[in-house]
Amino acid sequence: MIKRSFLHMRAPHPNMQATLKPAQHKIDWISKHTIHFPKGLNPHNILILARLEAYMPVCFFSTMVGLNIAGSSHNLASLLTIGLANMFAMAATCAFNDTEDAPEDMLASSTRNIIALGKASKSTGYIVAVGFGIISLSLAMIAGITVFLIISVLIVIAFLYSWRPVRLKAMPFWDLSTHAIMGGLMFLSSAWSYGIFWDSHVLSVCLIFSSGIALALLAHQLYDYEDDIAAETTTTVVVLGKRTTYWVKGGIYFLIVYLIAKENLSGFFPFKLIMSFCFVASSMILITIILHPKQAFSVTKHMIPWAVNAGAVAAILMWYIR
Repeated sequence: MIKRSFLHMRAPHPNMQATLKPAQHKIDWISKHTIHFPKGLNPHNILILARLEAYMPVCFFSTMVGLNIAGSSHNLASLLTIGLANMFAMAATCAFNDTEDAPEDMLASSTRNIIALGKASKSTGYIVAVGFGIISLSLAMIAGITVFLIISVLIVIAFLYSWRPVRLKAMPFWDLSTHAIMGGLMFLSSAWSYGIFWDSHVLSVCLIFSSGIALALLAHQLYDYEDDIAAETTTTVVVLGKRTTYWVKGGIYFLIVYLIAKENLSGFFPFKLIMSFCFVASSMILITIILHPKQAFSVTKHMIPWAVNAGAVAAILMWYIR
């Protein structure tokens, strides 16, 4: 005997059949008043768009170093508030960048951009970016007007970096400059949070974070060199060429090492803090190369953000237990 659902049963009397069918106007009313979320707007995709693994510990490390200059490195409330404000500002940047980059990323041979892959809509990307931006500015306002102004400038620069009518990322050297500025602003948001705008360490440490972010961008552009050429995206690396870029990277490495050594000799950066960062980061990269020798280049590229962030975590722990 085949069982049928209630709505598919035939009424015992013809005039009762209409009462067993849901009225069409009720179906239309339900459809009209049902909330339809944009495609892919779920916690999993929100975390993917945020890309926290690429920068979260670095945000807190730069905040901690800045607070140390301001004389409040052990103020946990400030560390969390400013660190989270920077983190959500970067999350908004990543989500907005993926949304604006979707057309080009569709042409790439491989991509992590879920909007380009069709797993989420552009509306989802914009909603996530705006939401993260609002959270960041709200936290910055709690931390003070100086922090709010710096985070606001950071978000505006990040917006202009990806926004198609301006698209600083498609302008050679401007792409590198904007990254360097954003790296410096993350540090200054905490260094200037207590009204101390100049200190003997501010310029050197600011240059360390700015140069580090610029170096990360050059490494990323070198990896995406062929894809950028295929998509006709003009980046700094595309203009300079691979050979010249390697020389520029070497110069930036030398500058960072010099500045870190200078701050170490002045007593600002303890030697064990520097060694903990370098040991953890380099160990993770070396282990990856040993485990995947035939795919060393591609695997290392994906491991570098994790290695740098692991090094930042190690440095934070060493900072507080010194």
